Amino acid sequence: MEWITLTAATVAEAKERLLHKLGVPDAEAEFVVEDEGESKFFGLRKTDARVRARVVPRRTEPRRDRKRGRNDRNDTKKRKSRGGAKDASTSGNGAGGESAAPVASGRARSDRPAKGGTGDRPERSQTPKKPRTTKDRPRVQKVEIPMEQVQENLTTFLNGLVTAFGIEAAVELEVEEENITANIPGQHGVLIGPKARTLDAIQEIAKIASFKGGTSPARVKVDVGDYRKKRAAALAAFASKAAQKAIDDATEVVLDPMSSADRKVVHDALSEIEGIETRSVGTDPRRQVVIAPISD
Repeated sequence: MEWITLTAATVAEAKERLLHKLGVPDAEAEFVVEDEGESKFFGLRKTDARVRARVVPRRTEPRRDRKRGRNDRNDTKKRKSRGGAKDASTSGNGAGGESAAPVASGRARSDRPAKGGTGDRPERSQTPKKPRTTKDRPRVQKVEIPMEQVQENLTTFLNGLVTAFGIEAAVELEVEEENITANIPGQHGVLIGPKARTLDAIQEIAKIASFKGGTSPARVKVDVGDYRKKRAAALAAFASKAAQKAIDDATEVVLDPMSSADRKVVHDALSEIEGIETRSVGTDPRRQVVIAPISD
């Protein structure tokens, strides 16, 4: 490390500045004071102190030659093996000068299976297994539920639901061909919910309870206090007015987003009106019905 020389008012200040410049602690630095500084002319003038310093060089031990060490160990092993072989040959010669035959112990090296080999064990099949798909699974054949059984299951479920809500009402069934409508009489808003969402949920669960894992051509509907019937009548009247407006203004009328059940009511109600056509646009839950006039 090269020496660095600095001057300062005192030796201590010069050392402190040198340590800061070298970036090492006091124990790792070597100092040489060249001039301590002195006062002249009765203390009116003073010369600066001059100090030089450097980082103390570290002593490094010579590296051991690893290769040479390995060679020395190998030579030692070779000498020992040659000495052991010589002793064995000397002790093996008998009175007649004949050497004793070596005794074979265990299996010969050539008979041993190679490392990682299978030996006499049969090789395992490496045929990859085919992943199972839904086609490979056995299909469970669903049993068709008779209409009478569907009606009984539906009535039992809804009666239990009404009892759980603490409502006193008897479920009424209306059957027309494959359509089964179950109505719970009375005004029970708790079973309808906002925008009839609770009623829709009850209807979906009632379908599952009616079929009980089987199949049936029956179409199940659930109503409370004829709510759906009254709403369908009001919706059909509103759609008729919108259709008349489309005819009078010769322009399309777009209704507010509706559920699939309400859209079906609109399509069915306007299917008998001449001069217009209806279609649904958009995606649920923002799907809408468009009423368009038919140009001649």
